Amino acid sequence: MDIFISELKRQMNVKRFISYILISIILGGLWAWFIIGGRTEGFMMTGCYKGLKGMEAIEAAAKDRNVYAGKMTTNNFQRGSEVLLDSAKGKGDESEIIMNDELLKLEVYADTLVTQSFRLSRMSGESYPKFPWFSRDFGSHFYENEELYYQNLIDTSTKNQAEKELALKTWNKVEKPYTYYGGFEVWRDGVEHIQMFGFVLLIIVSFFASGIIARDKECGLDEIISTTSEGRRGLLFAKLFIPVIMGFLIYTAGMGTYIAILKHFLPANALETSIQVCCGATILPYNLGELMDKMVLFGLIGTLTISAFTTFVSSKVNKTSTAMSIIVLIIISGFLLSMGLDDSPILKTMSLIMPGSLAFSGAEFGTVQVVSVFGKAMMSLKFHLFISMLIFFISLIMISWNYVRR
Repeated sequence: MDIFISELKRQMNVKRFISYILISIILGGLWAWFIIGGRTEGFMMTGCYKGLKGMEAIEAAAKDRNVYAGKMTTNNFQRGSEVLLDSAKGKGDESEIIMNDELLKLEVYADTLVTQSFRLSRMSGESYPKFPWFSRDFGSHFYENEELYYQNLIDTSTKNQAEKELALKTWNKVEKPYTYYGGFEVWRDGVEHIQMFGFVLLIIVSFFASGIIARDKECGLDEIISTTSEGRRGLLFAKLFIPVIMGFLIYTAGMGTYIAILKHFLPANALETSIQVCCGATILPYNLGELMDKMVLFGLIGTLTISAFTTFVSSKVNKTSTAMSIIVLIIISGFLLSMGLDDSPILKTMSLIMPGSLAFSGAEFGTVQVVSVFGKAMMSLKFHLFISMLIFFISLIMISWNYVRR
């Protein structure tokens, strides 16, 4: 224990520790300010909240939209359909939405119906509809059309019967009618940015962990350690877990600050919004708050994984800069692959096995993310979590092997 504490003090001296934590906290605050302070609101480019920005825009829009907030009933969808069609002037490309108080209150319903209309058109292979986007009674069939769309989405996105059954089982757990509360739009943006902010935090963690062993080699300390009575074995526990501890502290300080600021300023009940309303097509039975919690948790596990893997790379190379370059390249590759820049199955598989890429797994909450492993269907999120944990423990084993025996 004395050796561990001594190494902890050497690697995490007060100045260095405060610098890393303070940078993470400052970045978390700036990121939250970017989400909230620059927020504007509107509907179909009508400029209905023109001149309002930041919390003024968020509060004004939430006040209007909360009139019909809560359970999104068929009656409200039908009302939204009628009000939207009555508020439009002209036809086709010449149409124009004339905003009124009732449409402002039903904006979420109207927007959801327009989105559904586009999805159904794409599903049937038709061109995107022009105004009027749908019939007057379109809203009364909203949940019937949702079932139709998701049944087709599951059929076309799954490869075998096991995947299809799992996807249908997951979709059937989604609570209907959907729920929404005003302010969910800015919360949605905040949740999406968890991945991007997590990317920055992973880079910071890799800077710390890349020198945990390689720096000793550079300054000749490694050879001195090897000649002591306990040798490298006495420092093994410290080398294994100091980067993991620091990764945990950096992520929780930065992401904790970011989430705490969002929760302080944004409406709390907006987190009860169904993700089908605000996050695109997905079969997962979560609300926005549950989605956020899972993304933060996966981000933390991804951070711990990259901490361990970076230490492994540090044990294999002779220079800190080399370890840092390798890890930064891996993090960038994992980030780009996870963002879904390509639909290739090979690239998707690569994104699952990239160390630390679990921190960018938000893309897996969309559409139908089911995979088959040895004939057994499972959610890709669970498979990704398993791979990440496997990389974490294998990294610790390989660090032990490399550090003690070389």
